[in-house]
Amino acid sequence: MPYRRSCAACALAAALLLSGCSAVTGSDVESLLRAPQASGETSAVQKALNSALGVTATLKYPASGDFLSPLLFGDWDGDGQDEAAVLYTLDASAGNVYLAILEPTEENGWRVTQTAEGLSSEVESVNTAHLRDENSLQILVGYASAQGDRYMVVYLYTEDGLQIIIKQAYTEMILANLTGGEGTQDLVLALPAEQEGGGLNLQLLTNTEDGFRSAQTLAIGDYSGCAALHAGIGADDGNYLVVDGWTGASGTSLASSIVVYDPETRFLQTYRPAGVANLTKATLRYDAALVSTDLDGNGTIEIPTMIDDGGKISTGMDKRLRFILWRDFAAADETGSHFGVYDSEYSFFLALPESMHGSVLLRTNRDGSGWMVCNREGTTVYCELRLTDPAKETQTPDIDGEQTEAGEYCRIANIGSQQLQARVVTPYYGLSIDDIIHGTTVFR
Repeated sequence: MPYRRSCAACALAAALLLSGCSAVTGSDVESLLRAPQASGETSAVQKALNSALGVTATLKYPASGDFLSPLLFGDWDGDGQDEAAVLYTLDASAGNVYLAILEPTEENGWRVTQTAEGLSSEVESVNTAHLRDENSLQILVGYASAQGDRYMVVYLYTEDGLQIIIKQAYTEMILANLTGGEGTQDLVLALPAEQEGGGLNLQLLTNTEDGFRSAQTLAIGDYSGCAALHAGIGADDGNYLVVDGWTGASGTSLASSIVVYDPETRFLQTYRPAGVANLTKATLRYDAALVSTDLDGNGTIEIPTMIDDGGKISTGMDKRLRFILWRDFAAADETGSHFGVYDSEYSFFLALPESMHGSVLLRTNRDGSGWMVCNREGTTVYCELRLTDPAKETQTPDIDGEQTEAGEYCRIANIGSQQLQARVVTPYYGLSIDDIIHGTTVFR
């Protein structure tokens, strides 16, 4: 999963770290949902659950999703009052996960109203969404089997109790408002291939007159499976999907397709950008970490494309570094393209000014701990990036044996046990330390 560096907390970090800049990330939280706090409320929920079960339940933590806690709070039935949901097991070493729903009592306590056994002993993800209407929230639990299979279960809680409205094997999932529903979202699942090399199919599940159900299954491209799904915002403020699929003879390369919703036919369909004869071929890349992403945070999804005219790469670094152009194929003018360098050894991307496109040289730094961006002749060094021990001081070393007056290194990100640091050597417009911080994306 990619994440971008931000300089919002750089001033604060400067006061905490002698080495300079820090980085923070943030996310928006839906106003109707509250992540559980270590408070009397969650303690009361656990106490009520244990009392109802007659044993002490073992809480089960999801691996991913909206919530990484086994306790959730939200208005599941749309009555204007929050309920609780708990994921737990009765045996810490074996047995399937259970989901319990609890409602508040007049005595400021909680009571268990429903429990349901899940499909496996592991929880891959937990999400919540307005699938049925804009008032109630549905709970989506992705279960993972020991064999690596995934199963999505959508729970609906009403006055009639807890119901399972969707139970489907899947490989990837995403929530997005593709069909234009007011206050509701759609669920898209990438389905597992029925046989090896069986292709990639997407299933659209949406709210209809007959309730929330499967509305369509769409075959996508010449892929052997789905690597990731991304939802972008188009020019009409409608959502579209970017599908990253596995392709190639070995099935380890990536390519991308775009999927849009046609309101006239009420079906998903693949989108073919103008001037691009074969989008799959145009987006083919050979690094599994290079998934599409909203690189600049503007709501659109950029797809990485490998280019040959980015500049020169010195011998010895040409296997590690790649020039990449991120393109917003869904935009009519593609004004959102971003040029830069991808480091395949440490899986991070550095955006460079477009004015450097075709006129730079990438070469190793003096001690081999990283690399430098130079002019095409190699006579001027613009910036240097290195991977080093986080405890290492950020003093400025020599370049090619000569002292420089370049700035000290600034911390950009932690990658594994090492720290990515950067410094500006020769100023270049659009490549300041702030630009490097904002323009660095790390892929996990």
